[in-house]
Parts: sequence; C-alpha cells; structure tokens
Amino acid sequence: MHDEGPIQVIDLEAEVDRFVPDGASGRRSETLVKTRDLRVVLVTMRAGTTLQEHSAPGTTTMQPLSGRFVFTAEGINHEIAPGDLISAAPGVRHVVQTIQDGAFLLTLAWHANASHD
Repeated sequence: MHDEGPIQVIDLEAEVDRFVPDGASGRRSETLVKTRDLRVVLVTMRAGTTLQEHSAPGTTTMQPLSGRFVFTAEGINHEIAPGDLISAAPGVRHVVQTIQDGAFLLTLAWHANASHD
C-alpha cells in the first residue's frame, strides 16, 4: 500500500513488475488503495489460473492492464482484455479465468457504513 495522503500516484507498470504471480497458486494480489469505502487491488495471474466462484459485498469492477481473462457471471462468459472494464453488482457470484498471463485492477466499493474487513 502507498502513502495515504490526499493524493496518490501509483506507477501501475512498476507495480505489475514488482508483484509477479506466486509460483504455487499462479496468482498474487496486492492492495494499492484502501479506504473505508473503497479498495483498489492489483491482481497478477498466470495463464490457466482460475479464481473460483465468489462474490463481493459491494460493487466491483475489473479492468485488465495486460493479458486476457474470462469473467463468468450468471452463466455468461465475458472475454476481457486491456481497454475493457466489467462491473458486477454487490453479491453477484462470478469466476475469473486467465487465458493469457496478465494483470488487472480490481476495484471494490461499498457504502461507508457497510461492514467489511
């Protein structure tokens, strides 16, 4: 995580290079921004890696920085790559599969009074 001043500038290319996926799991996640109502997480994944079905308590977005991914929700596969952004409402169960080694920004937002860790 970076300085929590009123303005943060994050070099995403440097962060992707710094946080390569773990050898055993094929993925790695690092929180870049953390506030009461927002998280921005950098996720790096190797091809063939899957984030099993899960949901989040708040609205989420996934924005690929590199690579290609399949985001599956409500029985529909959405192939996404750099230049795309996908959003899911709170509680929507989804799976993320990596087609090509890559990285994405995961943003989670919720009402400031909601409970979360």
